[in-house]
Amino acid sequence: QRLDISPSKGIGQTWILEPIMPSTISKDQKSMYKKIGIATVALSVAMPYAIMGIISSMGFTAGGISAGSIAAGMMSAEAIASGGGVAAGGTVAVLQSIGASGLGAAGFAGAMGAGGVIGASGGRLATAVMGKSEEQKNEGTSSSNTNMAYCNWRHWE
Repeated sequence: QRLDISPSKGIGQTWILEPIMPSTISKDQKSMYKKIGIATVALSVAMPYAIMGIISSMGFTAGGISAGSIAAGMMSAEAIASGGGVAAGGTVAVLQSIGASGLGAAGFAGAMGAGGVIGASGGRLATAVMGKSEEQKNEGTSSSNTNMAYCNWRHWE
């Protein structure tokens, strides 16, 4: 990509977006990317089921709100706060709807997306934290930097 900025006086600047890829990817880097991919896929698949499990364990079930559960306490607090009823579209109503009928397509897709983001971020964070001690041991011996940007703007006059 080339971007030319030419003022009317004929003096111009050229900015070029250049790819900066590592010349080689080491075996450790391949392993890191593989682990991040596995974490991303695993959490994308597991997140909707984890959310349903958490909502169900709170007491929001297909048969209604379980007596003596967290859900019953939430319903009681909301009823007291609103003067005796539970508001349609409120937190308790939405959680009960999810507990009774599931997340739905949009909720399922949203949960999968959130799981993917958490998996990728957590995987990268974990490999960065675990890789720091390795980098400190090999400081100055490695020519590649796994944390560098993959593109850069270069200015030419």
